[in-house]
Amino acid sequence: IIGNALLFFGDIVNVTRNLLKITTEFKGIFCIWIGPVPLFVVVDPADTQVILNSSSTLEKDNVYSLFKTFLGNGLLSAPVHTWKKYRKLINPVLHPSNVEHFLPVFNEVGRKLTERFSVSSSPSDRIDDIFDMALDAVMKTVISRNPVTDETKMDIKYLLDSIGRIFILRIFKVWLHIESLFNLVYWKELRKAHEIMDKCMNTINEGWKEEETIRKEINPDANLSNARLSGINLLDIMFENQPLITEGHD
Repeated sequence: IIGNALLFFGDIVNVTRNLLKITTEFKGIFCIWIGPVPLFVVVDPADTQVILNSSSTLEKDNVYSLFKTFLGNGLLSAPVHTWKKYRKLINPVLHPSNVEHFLPVFNEVGRKLTERFSVSSSPSDRIDDIFDMALDAVMKTVISRNPVTDETKMDIKYLLDSIGRIFILRIFKVWLHIESLFNLVYWKELRKAHEIMDKCMNTINEGWKEEETIRKEINPDANLSNARLSGINLLDIMFENQPLITEGHD
């Protein structure tokens, strides 16, 4: 009746240990059952590539709808016809050659991180330093050239920690897939997270508007699209389509 659902009981550490154990013991492609729902697990990266390259597997599973609670109607949960439309739109922006425009920023934040690590100190957790540098790189290449305030950094850290923790719990705890039950259990956390997210979005919108002004100063003729900076094209897409924020951020 419950299939392999017992694998998902316990805390995140135990669940992760159980999943690691079965993916180590079984090879190739195998199936586990959560009640009447089959979950197919692919271990070999070569098999994964075949599946991901197949046009018949583009449709999202229902589990992707869980993203809507946190991210709204974005591409992560969109049906295939919507995903294809916007994927074509952002394809030029995601071209690997565009990374070259961001190398100066990557070099800058990389040097800062190296300088921090070069100072002698006792063993410690440096995840905050790495997070700060990664956030600076994202903000300067995608959103705004202005430095991120400490307040905004703290807000984003809170969102990543709280939303990430709650989302992982919801994935593993099948009963939390029930929308009404999930909202009842985590309504306080969700309300606070949405308030902080709105605050961060306002900050990001201001950064986009500043970049839009700079872009127009650099290139007053909006018709000369070829003269526009490749990195700025992403701002146009996200400013007009806010549901793309997460995908554009990645």
